[in-house]
Amino acid sequence: MNIALVDLNLLIVFDAVMREKHVTRAAKRIGMTQPAVSNALNRLRYIAKDDLFVRSSSGVIPTTRALELGPPIRQAIHLVENAFDPSSFDPKNSTDEFNIAISNYTASILFPKLAECLEKEAPNINVRSKQLGDVDLLKELEAANIDFIIAGQQLEETENVVSQHLYDEDFVCVMRKGHPLAKKKKLSVKEFGQSKHLMVATTGKAFGFVDYLLEAKGLKRRVAMTVNQFLVAPSIIRRSNMILTVSKRVAEKFRLDRVKVFPLPLFAHPLSLKIVWHKRTDTHSGNMWMRNKIIEICKNI
Repeated sequence: MNIALVDLNLLIVFDAVMREKHVTRAAKRIGMTQPAVSNALNRLRYIAKDDLFVRSSSGVIPTTRALELGPPIRQAIHLVENAFDPSSFDPKNSTDEFNIAISNYTASILFPKLAECLEKEAPNINVRSKQLGDVDLLKELEAANIDFIIAGQQLEETENVVSQHLYDEDFVCVMRKGHPLAKKKKLSVKEFGQSKHLMVATTGKAFGFVDYLLEAKGLKRRVAMTVNQFLVAPSIIRRSNMILTVSKRVAEKFRLDRVKVFPLPLFAHPLSLKIVWHKRTDTHSGNMWMRNKIIEICKNI
């Protein structure tokens, strides 16, 4: 391949389209006209000998080749930016967008404080949260579809992945005060497993970390109902004999009244939350600023 055919502007266009998955939005993001972006894409298609992006009802979808090119091109852009000015990131004027894979639990604790911070220090930065779900998080990180993973689950970290501890999290069981088990001083694993449960699950699947822990003890619970967000959960608990497993911080945050709270009988140790990012962005000034803000916020949670 003749490297002289490639200029930095083509890479910037490619990166913008990869981020936005939409030609018009990509053009707006980098201050170009749509025809100019389309022309640049045509040049890139000729160089890559691939369509790179195909039309869809919502914009464009990257091809397999584009997904392969995405991470190294973004890394190349970061390296050039840092080479010329490693401290160039200006949060006040930045219009960067950060994609964060995070659970409902953690988002309800972290995002209000993060929003307050961004409002004061980086009003034009956009944050997009993505559910942890069933996707391969490390593949998403490698493909640059997400910038950070904030989770307590164990990830098979590779040499391309960097992480830092944020805080430890305890989980509790919440039930209505009229629940048959509410008068007990302590909830046993057997009693917990034999009860009906409410589960917050964005995927709708009635299986989570609690079920793995129960399986290890040869037990299985009945998840009588799942909901896809926390807002409705307190009302359901107050009107049923279901048990909700939720983080202690979330239980305190919602100040649940008319309920009894027990420690989760399955946990011997707290869940360790950490933030994970790709090594290619380790020295990128914008990425560093955002993750340092998240780490700083979590120190005071």
